[in-house]
Amino acid sequence: MVRTSFEALADELCTKFGIRFKRREKDAFLTRCRTEFSAMGYSEAEMIQQKSRLSKNLIVGPPDADILITAHYDTPGRNGILLCLAPILGHALGSFVLPLLLGAWMGVFGGFGLAISADFLFFRFNLVPVLLIFALLLLGFLVKNRQNYNDNTSGVLGVIDIAARIAADPELRGRCAFVLFDNEEWGLLGSAAFRKWRKKRYPGKETKAVINLDCIGNGDVLLVAATQGNKTWSSIADSLKQSGFDAVKKRSSLVFLSDHAHFPEGIMLSFVKRSILGPLYLPRLHTNRYTICDTERIQRLGEAVYKYLC
Repeated sequence: MVRTSFEALADELCTKFGIRFKRREKDAFLTRCRTEFSAMGYSEAEMIQQKSRLSKNLIVGPPDADILITAHYDTPGRNGILLCLAPILGHALGSFVLPLLLGAWMGVFGGFGLAISADFLFFRFNLVPVLLIFALLLLGFLVKNRQNYNDNTSGVLGVIDIAARIAADPELRGRCAFVLFDNEEWGLLGSAAFRKWRKKRYPGKETKAVINLDCIGNGDVLLVAATQGNKTWSSIADSLKQSGFDAVKKRSSLVFLSDHAHFPEGIMLSFVKRSILGPLYLPRLHTNRYTICDTERIQRLGEAVYKYLC
């Protein structure tokens, strides 16, 4: 079986398999990924579909491995309007300010309602902006986003690139596994199910290293986000800086949250940009402008991560 060129694979995954919202869409995508792993030399016996009630994860390599290279493969809805202030204020501040502005608008609108009426009609009238906002939020999650080149096709491509490099290294291959998580967009459900599954079967392994790739196809600053108490955070950030990346370390809690958060030694790598005022943000997040997937940047990062692991 011959491997697909990286650029051709990226184009295929972004276009032909670009939407992974329903189960049949996700299964088709995983089948294509399994084919690519097979072409690298990973056998069917090395591939496990780990299922839970809500999610289906793909594990390639030893499930008790000391090093996990991960990404989520499901795709988001169209709720990017919630981050419309991020290019100006940054991801964190933009997420905080927008609800305040909406709340202030609702207060003004409510005040106007109070001025014209004090009976039950006022309460009915005042519910309009509240219901409208909740409707927009719900629709944003439920409407398929048909442009998902960066979130998280780029992360899956990064996992595939690193897996191909490690495939030719027998010693490192025995210590690494590659995991594609389901349902990150719905509350990190896939990674939570995987951690529970692995902890039950391989006690103690939940504390091993996890390098999670999320949105690595667009941006010029390399965010290295880690959970509190992570011991490998600085070493990988320093290694990536030596490889020429503008790497910035952040402790990730609610901001830049991804599947790494379920693991004590979890690290997320993500390319981001600096906002007009300076703080970092993920460009074009959850919008139909998610059409950038820089394959050269992904492969460069894959080479740097491989170098670090060696």
